[in-house]
Amino acid sequence: MIRRLAAILASLLLLAASALAQGDETDFTSKQAEKLNAFAKRAFTKGFPRQARVIWLQVLKLYDPDNTEANTALGYKKLGTSWNPDPSFTYPTTDSGTGAEGTALFKAYEGLKKDLGNAHRMQAKKWADAGRTDKAQYHYKMTLRWIDGDKEAQAALEYREIGTLSGTALEQTLYERSKMIEKAVNEQSKTDYAVEQVQVESQPLLAAQVKYVSMKSENFLIHGDPGQEEQLAEAARWAERTLRVCQQAFPWGAERTGPQKNWSTEWAFFLAKETYHQILKANADKIPDLQFALENSSTIGMGSMIVGATGSEKVLYDAAVRNTAKGVAGFGTTGLGEGIGHTFVGMMFNNNRLFAVDRKRQEGTTASEEDREFTSPDFDVWKTLNLELAWKSTGGVPARDIPFCDAANFTNEQRIKAWSFCDYVMRRDPEILRKMDQLGLQMLGARRKNPMEFEQKFDEANEVKVAELDRGWEDFWTESSSVLKAIQNNTAPLAAVSKGVEKWLEAFNAARKEYGGSPVTWSSNLSTRCADHANYLKANKAERGPAKEQTQSIDLGGTHLGSMFAEMALVVTDAKLPNAKKMFQSWLDIPGYRDALVHDFLLTVGIYGDGDILVMNVVSGLGTPRSRNAGYTSYPVRSAQGIPTQVTVADMGPELQKLLEKNGHGAKKVVGYPLTLHFGQNLQGNRATYACKVTARGKDVPGLLMLDGGNNRRTSAPGMATFWPLDPLPAGDIEVVWTWEQDNGPQRLVAPFKTK
Repeated sequence: MIRRLAAILASLLLLAASALAQGDETDFTSKQAEKLNAFAKRAFTKGFPRQARVIWLQVLKLYDPDNTEANTALGYKKLGTSWNPDPSFTYPTTDSGTGAEGTALFKAYEGLKKDLGNAHRMQAKKWADAGRTDKAQYHYKMTLRWIDGDKEAQAALEYREIGTLSGTALEQTLYERSKMIEKAVNEQSKTDYAVEQVQVESQPLLAAQVKYVSMKSENFLIHGDPGQEEQLAEAARWAERTLRVCQQAFPWGAERTGPQKNWSTEWAFFLAKETYHQILKANADKIPDLQFALENSSTIGMGSMIVGATGSEKVLYDAAVRNTAKGVAGFGTTGLGEGIGHTFVGMMFNNNRLFAVDRKRQEGTTASEEDREFTSPDFDVWKTLNLELAWKSTGGVPARDIPFCDAANFTNEQRIKAWSFCDYVMRRDPEILRKMDQLGLQMLGARRKNPMEFEQKFDEANEVKVAELDRGWEDFWTESSSVLKAIQNNTAPLAAVSKGVEKWLEAFNAARKEYGGSPVTWSSNLSTRCADHANYLKANKAERGPAKEQTQSIDLGGTHLGSMFAEMALVVTDAKLPNAKKMFQSWLDIPGYRDALVHDFLLTVGIYGDGDILVMNVVSGLGTPRSRNAGYTSYPVRSAQGIPTQVTVADMGPELQKLLEKNGHGAKKVVGYPLTLHFGQNLQGNRATYACKVTARGKDVPGLLMLDGGNNRRTSAPGMATFWPLDPLPAGDIEVVWTWEQDNGPQRLVAPFKTK
């Protein structure tokens, strides 16, 4: 009897504890939301609206979807019981805070995370005492979202060791596969492959009567413009590299790359859109809708060959990686096919140049700052957009919609989700993507474009459910645990706010005003890679000079993505703010650095300074100029006075040296002052038609032309053409005439100037 009474009493106490904890839960979530709201408001007021938006999204996603303060701050109005976007509301995206304010916010946020995590741990204990293991585990997981490596939470959840971390079985899979793919990318990016020029009769090209050359590697045959042999060979190498990464990333990689492969490894990529159109017209019988292809496409399958117009070296390499990944993956639905293509381009280059922006976004006469971001080729920008998508209460685009995305009408959010979902699931289990693709193709073939039915059928046939994949995608991209944070290895934007950043921005804008550029804004999001590279240079003091500063070595603690960023970064290792004006003036002598000062296509920059090290990101924030009158420009500008006559080859970096050696001038120590033409984002029109005629005292000035597409910022920048006089310019009047062809006909820019 006593034992029975004790058991009854214990049961009653457990019920009482459960009821008490349940009543406390509502108050708990309200307090957590209140803490985050207060911080978001502070971040917004201090001039960091982008960080504030993420925090307000966290309030709605994690604690209170009906929270009035967060919804109102994000521009939602309540209609009945639901919150809906206010079409008249525009959320600001420009950072305006100071370095001191940003640093203080970062410290405050670190403290807030500990506070939130500690509160969840205490709540977990209350639920554990109440016998609600499910609730306790939820709060312990939330503890780990806010506090990395919390020992008590890890022990309660019985997490396994993953290297120096602890996590779930799924997290271990994600971590190990991510590291395996990352290692393959790192190794392949440095691997060379033999490529030779061959004579091949291509009937579609012969029918179009276009001149072409053919480059052959072990697995790929690429045709293209005569004179582009080096670039076509490099494209073949990138295809071979991607093939090896795909063989490791996909369980079926070997079967899709053997003798029985049924995807195209013969490509014809030409620079000019006109050549592409010429090929299409000559092979109209092979194209179902010729007029649509002429008006809307830049690449198309033609029998056993893929034909495309690339316009530049970077797009050519992008196409090589993308077509290889899509071929090995073998996905037939547009959403998953495009998503996996973007995934591998992002891994190899952290840059994406082949995608169509949402047409609906282009109908207006102006575009918002956020719209411009969707057109950015920079994957770091895409990651920011995807993070905000993942934090949305609705999840943005459901995974069940991806197999039914229409290539011709991809919305911005669909494209971002297709990429990030494929990236996540490939790390988890690529067989899941193949099953989703096969089911999607079956339903499309039966004209049953029904995402809800798709989810039902998929869930019935598979252990993992679509909703579970969506939740996993959210956790992965919002970095809900220390393991997922380690995979991403991201620098927090507030951690990339450096002392005196606002003063560097002011000095930079003053220089741009003096040299022809319009003012730019600053972004902590675009500064994260700057901070990473500055820390790399600080840790490796021997890595100095035009070549070493524009890259990272994995052996010295760098990363492949860090090296990709460093190539186009502006880097100074003896920067001093009092000497900023003189420093920026010296940039005029360095073509790639000059580019950041003289054109209006630069809208937003990333800046990070640490001591004498200054790193700037002037690529991610490129976009359409705000001024309707903005366009291409040259330097020296028309009628300029006192221009120097020469520069030192060693100061310009390895790509100029390579150009000189290739053309039989490798012994030169100095060359004439470089002349540049700037389009901001990319060169316009037919690249093969670019020419620069320079005369002095009635005589032609011999020189070499270098277009964009290089890997060293000192001599290359997006949308920049450079003429290198082989000898120092004479003193006095110099005549410069740039010519090229665009869709609207021949173009000509005359820019005479006078040297010192």
